[in-house]
Amino acid sequence: MKLTAKQGKKDKIHISVDGEYLLTVDSNYWFSCGYISGDEIDSEELTAFKEAAASRCAFNSAMFSLDRRDYSAAEMRRKLSPKYGEKAADEAVEKLCELNLINDERYAENFANSLYAYKKYGKNRIKSELYRKGIDSDIIKNVLDEIFESEDADNVQRIVEIIRKKYYNKMDSRESRQKVFAAMVRLGYAFSDIRDAMDCFSDDEYYEDF
Repeated sequence: MKLTAKQGKKDKIHISVDGEYLLTVDSNYWFSCGYISGDEIDSEELTAFKEAAASRCAFNSAMFSLDRRDYSAAEMRRKLSPKYGEKAADEAVEKLCELNLINDERYAENFANSLYAYKKYGKNRIKSELYRKGIDSDIIKNVLDEIFESEDADNVQRIVEIIRKKYYNKMDSRESRQKVFAAMVRLGYAFSDIRDAMDCFSDDEYYEDF
């Protein structure tokens, strides 16, 4: 089989085998891979070349994505695997972790603090969001402990402030207060804290059902 390379736009090199398009790599990879256009290549060498190229393309794609925002390791694997395959995705993520460009502890800390400070999420919701990002349970525990201890979080007062800011005009009936209660649950706060917070806005028997 004959391996041929054709210059594409910018630094792209289009690779073909026996005249049929195979894949596209960057010029740095092509000129360092040991082949030149017109070389003969057997099936075993071709397989190795395709796997190495996929790993390189996955890494480049990951770098492009990281320019826009941070990713967890699991999140990046899920992003890369459908296009480049699991092996290439794993290799790319492993290299990024070695370079400290992906760091799950750093990612979890920054993400959790953002959810706590800006979205006003409670502990349960933050925990759920971190699991969804593929963060290890031990890292999640450490991050949550740090947030809710170092900040000396007063969940009841946080809920009171959220209600005053967003739901104060929706506390005038049983039905509307049920909706406010449900909204606080979705934000990740414990039932007991929500009850205590809502007690600040009413002196009736509304809370007996919760």
